[in-house]
Parts: sequence; C-alpha cells; structure tokens
Amino acid sequence: MKLMKKLNLLLATFFIFSYAGAQEYVENAEGDYFGQIVPQDSAIIFAPEIISVANRYEYGLAISPNHDEFFFTCEGAEDSTQISGLLHIKREGDRWLKPQKANLNKEGLWEQEAFFSIDGKKLFYAVSDSVYTKIWTSSKTTDGWSMGELLNSPINNASKRLFYTSFNKHGDMFYTNVDELKIYKTELRDDEYKEYSEIGLPRAGHAFVAPDESFIIFDSRQTENYGKVDIYVAFKQEDGTWGEPINLGPKVNTKYLETCPSLSPDGKYIFFGRYNDINEKSNIYWISSDIIQKLKP
Repeated sequence: MKLMKKLNLLLATFFIFSYAGAQEYVENAEGDYFGQIVPQDSAIIFAPEIISVANRYEYGLAISPNHDEFFFTCEGAEDSTQISGLLHIKREGDRWLKPQKANLNKEGLWEQEAFFSIDGKKLFYAVSDSVYTKIWTSSKTTDGWSMGELLNSPINNASKRLFYTSFNKHGDMFYTNVDELKIYKTELRDDEYKEYSEIGLPRAGHAFVAPDESFIIFDSRQTENYGKVDIYVAFKQEDGTWGEPINLGPKVNTKYLETCPSLSPDGKYIFFGRYNDINEKSNIYWISSDIIQKLKP
C-alpha cells in the first residue's frame, strides 16, 4: 500500500511538472501590449509575429477589461501547421502564453470575432455552419470560459447571418446584420436581448461603439474612400441620431482595405485590420484614438 502511495505521488508530481513545462510563453513580451511601442498619430502594425503574422489574415481584436486576455481571428496562413480560427492569448503574472485556439463550441464549427461584455464576464462571438452565422456566448469561469451556447435572443432568428458585437456601458449590444450590411442595436432588459432596431448608419460591415455611446466606428465603402473599404466615425447627436459618417483620414485609411475596427478597454487606442500583407492578407494595426476627438464637429 505504501509503495502504491509513493508511485501515485511520483506520477502526480510528474504530470504537474509536465503540464507546467508544456506552457509556452511569448518571449520578451511584458505589460498590457506585449512590450510594444504605443502608437501616436500614425497607425503602426500591432504585435508583429505574436498576433500579426506574415502571410496570414488577422482581424477582430478584443481585449478584456482588466487587460489579461486577448481574442482575435486568423486564417489563410501559408504555413499549414499554424492554427487558425478564433485564438486566445492569456496573461499569467507578467508573462503572456502563446496564442491557442479557443474551441468554445462542441461541434467544432468555425468561430470568429469574439468580444467581451462591458464587465468582462461574458464573451460574444460568431459561430458559422454551412448556412448560418449566429451569435453565441460563453461565460467566465474559474478555469477559463464555459462551452459556448447559442445566444437565446430573437436577434438570432431575424437573419441568417449576424456577427461583430460591441457594447455600451449599459450592456446594450450593437451588431452587424450581414445579409443587410446594416448595424443593429438591441437593449439589455432583465438580462435578455429582446427588442432590436437598425440604428440608421449607411452600409457597414463591422462596427464598434464607444462605451458611453458618444461615437461609433465602422468600416464602409463610401464615395470619398481612400481605398476599397475605409474606416469611419459617426458621432451621437443631441436628438439621439447618428451624425454623418466622417472618414478617419490618411493616417488610418490607405489604398488597401481597412476593416474590423475596435477599441482598447480604456478607449486610448483603435485597432483595425489592414490588407497590405503578402498576398493582400491582413495584419492588425493600431493608432491613438485622439484622432477621433480631432474629427468631432
């Protein structure tokens, strides 16, 4: 019996150290942004070879409110051994684990563009099969994130394809109806999303609202574009409507596609995808959000 106890103890110790040794960390990456030099008034590539990897699509960056997790979507890597789909990066102490696939649904369906609720306790993301793209949700647990489930809301019955959620400080959700290329809002009432309405912006693919709802940034193809698709801002008017879209200008927009804007939790930075990588694939760029306030009428 004593011999068995010793063997069990040795095995347990082996597995503990084996698991710890299996954790792979990003080298020389510290702080909230992996030790990157923060941008000022011009957009620069974000986290090269950590998040923005050459010859691969990356888009839809989300950062947790307490800055210990990132989610982003990637696909189309030249290197077939690279993981793709919805990726997750977690901070442990002062170090960051290397990106891992989120795998939040049991069916193994495609997951993309995950964003945190305003309190960071829930995650909302799109899950696609061969026909539908719907909004799913997972909840924060002591071990990470729960397995996902379809968001129980009428919005998921209103269109075949929905994605790209963001939230104001009240928990109200903004999202894209892909079939219409329109942005919708659904208010949080009694912990449910029931009523929904189109917010009145022009044709748009991906939108991200400021927590105080003073502005919303989105990608769109307008007549004054610098490239195929640019990023715009619209400011909330006194009557509750959205003002005319304003192009963020050449410090953000180029001859390439710029898409999938989002904000850092503190609102200091804008993140977006720019399709200027090898084979016209996208990297994630960032810039100070001061550019938005300078455009305010």
